[in-house]
Amino acid sequence: PQNKKQKETQKMLSALKKFDKVQTIGGIRGVILAVKEQTVVVKVDDNTKIEFVKPAIAAVLESHEAKVAADADAKEDKKEDK
Repeated sequence: PQNKKQKETQKMLSALKKFDKVQTIGGIRGVILAVKEQTVVVKVDDNTKIEFVKPAIAAVLESHEAKVAADADAKEDKKEDK
C-alpha cells in the first residue's frame, strides 16, 4: 500500500502543469505559474508568488486541462440548448 501511494504521488508531481490549482502540505492553496525541474512557483494572491519544492505539493485541486475540457463541454451544451 505504501509503494502504491508513493507511485501515485510521484505520478501527480510529474504531471504538474502551469495553471493547475494546488494545495501544499502546509495547507497553502494557489495556482501554478511556473514548473521548474525541482520546484514550482505558486501564485497565492494578486501580488504574492511562492516557490515550493515539488514534494511540498500535497494535491492537485483542479487540473487546468480538466477545467478547459469542462468549459468546452459547457459551451457545447449551451449551443445544443438553442
